[in-house]
Amino acid sequence: MLLGCTIYTSGAPCPMCMSAIYWSRIGTVYYSCDWKATQEIGFDDVFQYDDFEKPPDRRSITLEQLLPELGATSYEAWANKPDRHPY
Repeated sequence: MLLGCTIYTSGAPCPMCMSAIYWSRIGTVYYSCDWKATQEIGFDDVFQYDDFEKPPDRRSITLEQLLPELGATSYEAWANKPDRHPY
């Protein structure tokens, strides 16, 4: 974890980078160019942000749950792990 750390970047983070930032617990992001400037040079993530706002069953990528009982075994093992890292 990078709790309390700061990241500096040339452009506003894309959805993938923002996910990594959230997961790592970075506290502050400073960026130079905004999303509009980023879009103007050919990097356009607007469709992703729009898609994220939709319910899962209406997104452009199919999300389907499969074999939840298998995943439950792994989740239970993690939940019961005494030295697990807190998220």
